[in-house]
Amino acid sequence: MDLSFGPSVMASTSSSSELPDGTVLVPAPLVHVAFNQHGTHFVAATATDFHVFSCHPLERVMRRRGSGGCTFKVTSAQLLTRSQLAVATRRPSAVSGAVDGHVIDFWNGMCKPKDARTNTVRSLCGAVGGFRLRGDHMLVAGEGTATLFDGVHWEKEVTTGPNPLGLCAMEEPNGPATLVYALPLPEAGMVQVRRRGRASSVSVHAHGSGVACLALSPDGRLLATAGTRGTLLRIFSTADGTKLQELRRGTEGADIHCIAFSHDSKWLAVSSDKATVHVFSINDFNLTSSTLEEDHASNDLLAAPLVLPSSPAPATTNQISSRMSFLKGYLPTYFSSKWSFAQFRIPNAWTKFYRCEFDPVKGGDMVPGVYHENFMDL
Repeated sequence: MDLSFGPSVMASTSSSSELPDGTVLVPAPLVHVAFNQHGTHFVAATATDFHVFSCHPLERVMRRRGSGGCTFKVTSAQLLTRSQLAVATRRPSAVSGAVDGHVIDFWNGMCKPKDARTNTVRSLCGAVGGFRLRGDHMLVAGEGTATLFDGVHWEKEVTTGPNPLGLCAMEEPNGPATLVYALPLPEAGMVQVRRRGRASSVSVHAHGSGVACLALSPDGRLLATAGTRGTLLRIFSTADGTKLQELRRGTEGADIHCIAFSHDSKWLAVSSDKATVHVFSINDFNLTSSTLEEDHASNDLLAAPLVLPSSPAPATTNQISSRMSFLKGYLPTYFSSKWSFAQFRIPNAWTKFYRCEFDPVKGGDMVPGVYHENFMDL
């Protein structure tokens, strides 16, 4: 099975390259990578510019350098379609001249560079820790609050408490009326799930150790979270916050950088600072569409690259499911949680492009079908 996962976000370093005369070029490090919702393209941003690549085939389709000269600093980027994207930057203050103004620019990549920037939004919630785009909406996670925008117009502000990782997730399965988004709560380990047009929210007690990463399924019915210890992931119903499934990445602590659902919500991919990717099978919960319509979007299997930071890679976790699940409630979660179905280990990870395949019946080690040593050199 050649599988694509939804919008993944990852910081990474870049490898160096050598010219024929022996000169070593060290490219600017990547600060952010994100895929569009269909997995056909991704944007890779450095501190001073950003690049859009297609996945089929792997090639650069756009490069833009932001305005502001040497004081312009990109912090993150999101890709809506193959040509429309938004870039969060820090700009010089008009008063002090210091680079402390947080701005989000919207670009249409099909325009000429001088006409490409179409709209600008200045952050209303301090520093932009993270943001998401879906349809005409944008969710911006800031310092203690998050803001939902309809286009470039303010719509709603939500209190999150400290959110240094900029955690946020948003999906719009069938138009604005079905928009659902997830944000941290001020209480450690808690997540709030909200729907556009509703004053109330669903509170989810996700992890006792705090939340390191979160994601929504494309149909908006499932919330996946990873704890700060990096060993456990949990799946919840967004309708009422019920815990549906518990997944175990391993027993050794790790920093989880990204979790992403497949387009059909049957698989969940997880990457970490251990230079590994784990894929878990998600149970068929047969949830009712109490708040959302069925997602009729295409379930075509597309391929998306994974970009991982450089770090020593441990041995891959073996495919295993606990044979002692009948003792759930009596033994620690080590025995009742579900282990990964397929795994992939990145050797000496830099800015590498992989499209991997795995057997949907047997699982085990994934096989890289397409590989590129350093896609930023394209």
